[in-house]
Amino acid sequence: MTNFQFYTYELPCFNCHTQKVKIDLGWLTPSMKADVTDQIEVMLKQRGSVYEPYFTVEIICSEDEAKDFLLLNYYDHTESEINHGNIKSTVITDIEDQISEHMTAEGVVVFSHEIELQNCNDCFQENDE
Repeated sequence: MTNFQFYTYELPCFNCHTQKVKIDLGWLTPSMKADVTDQIEVMLKQRGSVYEPYFTVEIICSEDEAKDFLLLNYYDHTESEINHGNIKSTVITDIEDQISEHMTAEGVVVFSHEIELQNCNDCFQENDE
């Protein structure tokens, strides 16, 4: 398995836009994380105070990274399952289809990846009342 880690990132609260909240970015390589956070920062500057409930970023990766990215983020497999080959053949076939569908002429795979904004504790409690 390639160098994946589970990352979080602090983003403004979806509701009040002032407090920072830890948001799950998902399982990424360090270079993917850097690229994703750069994309998010550009979107934050462009949006100003207009917020959608999520950011859609591009994940650009090699074919091997794409397989692990999908297994970890969309099929919820663990690192151990991936390292020991405990993956159903139907899942492998589905992943191979997705990779070929998203492969570019340059030989990299590009996926859209959504990152959902969250409310801070203050806004979350206000919405619960």
